[in-house]
Amino acid sequence: MNRLGCFGLVPLMIAGLLAGGCANSGFKLNDAAISGNPDAMWEEGQRAVMTGESLVDKGEKRLADGRKQVRDGEAKIATGNKRVLQAKEDYIAATIAAGAATTPKQVEEESKRLRAIGKRWEVAIDEIRDGNRLVERGNKSIDQAHSEIREGRGLMAQGSTLMRNSQRSRLGEEMLPIPATDTL
Repeated sequence: MNRLGCFGLVPLMIAGLLAGGCANSGFKLNDAAISGNPDAMWEEGQRAVMTGESLVDKGEKRLADGRKQVRDGEAKIATGNKRVLQAKEDYIAATIAAGAATTPKQVEEESKRLRAIGKRWEVAIDEIRDGNRLVERGNKSIDQAHSEIREGRGLMAQGSTLMRNSQRSRLGEEMLPIPATDTL
């Protein structure tokens, strides 16, 4: 393919593949890079790589935070479940022992014991709910992190290809196809 043919394909390849794939980062090529200007392609390629690296770093940090939230949430759920089981056992034992009261004071003490068990049971259920919410937030963070990492890697691949194509255009060589971010 001749030099003019390469420059005719570059704007189409760049515009078509980069326009739709970078919605989260807001990365957009400038008009000079889209038109096939080798200097602008090089600069935009570097900018895409730096933006991609930043997204990957951000995603990896979010991924670690999300995984910690999931672990902490699962620990809360496990602790809450143990406490619910203990409260149930305490309730069964208390109800078996109940009914032997011979004075109003003893009835009041039995009632207090049962209320205390009921409160512990409610606290344990709340702990399970808190754990479930923490796991849910962690999973959302993990999903977002995967998206950021995927987009960042895509931008890095696109930037690298733009930079190589800048050099190839200077040498009159055929352009490489620019990878789409949604396929990486």
